[in-house]
Amino acid sequence: MSRKHFNKKYTYDISLDEGVGARMTSWVTGLMVFFATLTLALNFSLSTVAKAWMSSLSGTVTVEMKAPLLPLTDKTAAAEEQQKFQTGVHNVLAFLQKSPAVARARLMTGAEVKALIEPWLGQGNENTALDAIPLPTLIDVTLAPKADVALLTRNIRTIVPSALVDRQSATLNNVRMLSDTGTFFMLILTSIIGVLAIVTISGIVRSKMLIHRTEVETLHLIGASDEYIARQFRQHTLRGTLKGALIGVLCTVATLFALGHVTHLLDSGFLPHLKLMPAQWAMLLTLPVVTGCLIAHLTAQASVLRELAKLP
Repeated sequence: MSRKHFNKKYTYDISLDEGVGARMTSWVTGLMVFFATLTLALNFSLSTVAKAWMSSLSGTVTVEMKAPLLPLTDKTAAAEEQQKFQTGVHNVLAFLQKSPAVARARLMTGAEVKALIEPWLGQGNENTALDAIPLPTLIDVTLAPKADVALLTRNIRTIVPSALVDRQSATLNNVRMLSDTGTFFMLILTSIIGVLAIVTISGIVRSKMLIHRTEVETLHLIGASDEYIARQFRQHTLRGTLKGALIGVLCTVATLFALGHVTHLLDSGFLPHLKLMPAQWAMLLTLPVVTGCLIAHLTAQASVLRELAKLP
């Protein structure tokens, strides 16, 4: 029987580093920690992006005033309608800029309004359709803390009865639902990975018990305690798990940096940049490793003691 040393503290009487599947624990743990860490990182990123979206939307409203349909035959009436509309827009903007419930109010330019409509109408020659229809006038409003949106809406409609105030509530609900659904899905996925880790490590330990059954029975017959034998399997499994977990985390970090680089290169407003806070990075680098080692320790201990209880 061979003797192995782990940090010159533990003595091994079973040749666990030899034979088929000696490093299986490291490979399996590395893959599972990689997927678990990647899932956790994506969950953190989704949560950060969702909070940023909700924060930017919850404190803003958009005031929309539809342009009047001007008569084509009577130019005088058309001019009066246009002047009345422009006066209403000016009065609403002046009211918003003076209201204590508003931190900032800005009239959006025609180019900005067209940019909002372009995704639905397309770009290029199709944009000529925008010149043929009257575009609404939009005012971007940033609310002051604890603003009464209902009162503000009533005051705006007193000035222009046809004005619409969009509180972004539908968008906020969609973002919140997306965040909650993503978090729930990733929680389920992480739980499945954890269960698979327990089952897989348990199977690897039982396989090693079968491979080294003769050595285990010899130690058992000469009086070695179950804890003495279990400790050797436990420490060997823990060492392989730690090595695999560290490699898995490093691979995940490299993958995240690659994904972040790609999202920056695309320069798309639709794709959020992968950005994690320092506390999230700390959890990402430590939590999967600690959890993986704890699962390996407890699973190996329970599996070996269960198998040893079957020996005569």
